[in-house]
Amino acid sequence: MPLFRKFHISANTFLGLWKIEEEPEQLKSLLNLSPAENEYYKSLRSELRKKHWLSYRSILTNLMDKESLELIYDAYGKPYPVNRDYHLSVTHSGLFSAVIISIDGPVGIDIEMLKDRVERVKDKFLSAEECASIGTVNRLEKLYICWGAKESLYKLYGKPEVEFARDIRLDSFEYDPKDKGECSARMTTPEGTRNYPIYYEKIEDYMLVYTMEGSRQ
Repeated sequence: MPLFRKFHISANTFLGLWKIEEEPEQLKSLLNLSPAENEYYKSLRSELRKKHWLSYRSILTNLMDKESLELIYDAYGKPYPVNRDYHLSVTHSGLFSAVIISIDGPVGIDIEMLKDRVERVKDKFLSAEECASIGTVNRLEKLYICWGAKESLYKLYGKPEVEFARDIRLDSFEYDPKDKGECSARMTTPEGTRNYPIYYEKIEDYMLVYTMEGSRQ
């Protein structure tokens, strides 16, 4: 299907969401891949991985008004457009892919299918204080907001020095009954501590979370 949703976050920041209903070759026909990108596509072994990669490339084309952006990846796997001063982050889970792109500063995004198994791993990404603050009401949604926030901030920073439970902390928050809201987080890196806004929205059985560069404490 075409682009599922497009979010105009600010004058220079856009987010796109794609619900994958096509086969890989259908998605590929929507794109003008470079020779290097074609080689990368051929190296992908699973059908789902091909769908995810092609769908977020299709999102980029839509966000850029049909302009094709070739991507390169740094040593940590963070994507960058070739010869363009854009910051971007990509994510995919199940039937959805999403991209956030901005010229204002680093961004991060995550989408996850809501599953109960997150309970078994919560201690790996939450501090004891965060675990205590989750509560029982809308617990699954709040756990995935916390995971998505930390994954998004990790992508925004783009380096492996950051640990989820130790270095990224969410302030206590209540889940918005309209399935769309905002909270805040702090991330400590070797460069210092910064505050970040965290935005979330439940879409079908998925939680979409994204963030942008915040203010220094």
